[in-house]
Amino acid sequence: MNESAISTRERRKAETARGLREAARRLTIERGLSGFTVEELCEEVGVSRRTLFNYYASKENAVIGIPVDLDESGAAERFLAEGPRGIVHLLDDLIALHLARWDYGGLTAADIHELLRAVDREPRLAAHMLKMAGEGEREDILLVERREGLPRGDLRAAAAVQLAGGLLRASAEEFFRPETSDDLPDIIRRRIAAVRELFA
Repeated sequence: MNESAISTRERRKAETARGLREAARRLTIERGLSGFTVEELCEEVGVSRRTLFNYYASKENAVIGIPVDLDESGAAERFLAEGPRGIVHLLDDLIALHLARWDYGGLTAADIHELLRAVDREPRLAAHMLKMAGEGEREDILLVERREGLPRGDLRAAAAVQLAGGLLRASAEEFFRPETSDDLPDIIRRRIAAVRELFA
């Protein structure tokens, strides 16, 4: 298959995923999670039930935007393929992993606004988001252990993942403030520089 066909297919997949996310959020804001069925969501977007579940494991995941294939960007695969570069490079590499996922997801301020409206309407989504974030963190810890050849449960892997996650969360909050004009990578780089000063 040529590159053009692949990019067309990828673009269509991204459009379908976005359509499902947007419809799931809108319906949740209007009716709550229990106020619409999976079939109604599929009808809104013009896809089959099977197609929905190829993209998202549940209505909740569609609202939040958590795909079935958590590495559809290929970022984790590339992270592993780089091989061990040593603990000193780990923070930079984890931030690069997060940014690759972020870029692939195409998250905008409008997306965050709609997601927060959906969570206001359906507070149990917040608990689901925390659960999924915890699962994602555990997956990333395993990735670090595999890549760096660390034993299972090595606290350095967990500390690196949690530090990168904390930096990303704080940077994202700053990025989505109306007065912010810097892009996300620049904001994160400033925070990483501050961390390096702390530990210098």
